[in-house]
Amino acid sequence: MSDEDQIKLPRLTGHRSLASDRWPHGLCLLFFALWLTGCATRNVNPPQARANTGYVDLHVDPAEELWWEVARFDESTRSFKSVFSEFEPPPGGVLRLAFAPGRHRLRVTFLNRVIAKPTEVEVEVLDGKITPVLVTLTEAGVTCVRTTQESLGGTARGRSGRRTKIGSDETPIYGISAVADPPVAYRPKERVPDAR
Repeated sequence: MSDEDQIKLPRLTGHRSLASDRWPHGLCLLFFALWLTGCATRNVNPPQARANTGYVDLHVDPAEELWWEVARFDESTRSFKSVFSEFEPPPGGVLRLAFAPGRHRLRVTFLNRVIAKPTEVEVEVLDGKITPVLVTLTEAGVTCVRTTQESLGGTARGRSGRRTKIGSDETPIYGISAVADPPVAYRPKERVPDAR
């Protein structure tokens, strides 16, 4: 194909893509990795504490199979950012999250319970230590949860069609509160008295 056969597109001036010489690929990947790691932390349990890291152990008493959602207040954006959210309970009933040392404001709720309002707790995280946080659920009333289920198939008249089944169940509403204890020496979860 000759140069005359090629279509010449105008070059946009003043616009640069992330992959241009101004934003090298490595820098873009670094921003993406920082964004990804800043979005969530996982339930951790290293054999010994990592350097420049403290831990928060969240648990309920009595132990229940709860799906935790925890967010940390971000001063720069003045909003909460999710650090943990899973649709299954943590092994052993204790959720351990890793944070940089310092004060952190956490918002805690559960995904498999109807919660009136998430609770907030201020925790002091120290390097190489665990800050235990006891979360308490208190029944605060009852609500009616409406369910709908659609299916395709035969109808009462023998024709094919769509059926919608509507139901409702009474479900308890819970209030939650959280109290942080003073930091303690690091131990793997299996050796912590609160681990169930």
